[in-house]
Amino acid sequence: MTSSSTRRLLRVATALTAVALSSTLALTGCGGEPDKSASSPSPSPTPATTVKSAAKLVHVQGKFPRSRHQAVATNVAKAVDRWLQAAYVGGDYPRATSTFTAKSFPGFSKVAIAQAGKQMSLMSNATIAPHIDGVEVAASDIHVDLLANNNYPVGAVARVRLVYDTTGDRVARQTVRGTLDMVPTKTSWAVFGFNITREEKLDTPPSASPSPSGDKS
Repeated sequence: MTSSSTRRLLRVATALTAVALSSTLALTGCGGEPDKSASSPSPSPTPATTVKSAAKLVHVQGKFPRSRHQAVATNVAKAVDRWLQAAYVGGDYPRATSTFTAKSFPGFSKVAIAQAGKQMSLMSNATIAPHIDGVEVAASDIHVDLLANNNYPVGAVARVRLVYDTTGDRVARQTVRGTLDMVPTKTSWAVFGFNITREEKLDTPPSASPSPSGDKS
């Protein structure tokens, strides 16, 4: 494991003590098991564009069976995709900035929601939503660094990369990348910290070619 990965997992391990004392999240260590469909909300209509990230478990600190590596990576990615869908990809466009609320951060702890709410232009499409009429996902992948104890996941760092194109008045290639600090809950994973960056590359039309000057007759 690289030193940077170790540092990220140690950061998660340090924060787990405080999170475990909070009533916001119920830590049970089941985040590496298949999702329990019984606890899922009623299905909603499938949006035209949906995030489905490619998931991979890259680093493990602690004892955790290899047979469950992909399962835990998939479950972490599903939790992250809920945020990416709600904050960047899903919904109708154009729409008002005010439509982006705490509901744009599903799976975030109360503290993380408060922090994300102060950075709406970074953590969601709030700023550009009135100026676009559609979103198309180009790529999305999530690499997971896992902290485990006695064969159970106790924390993770999800390294996120979402690339999508916007259409309308603001035609651009958008790239969201960074890390989410996460802990397992009874049925999924929750975000309690993040470090996200965002890049926008506007699609500027080429300048018109100069008209021929003079008549060469």
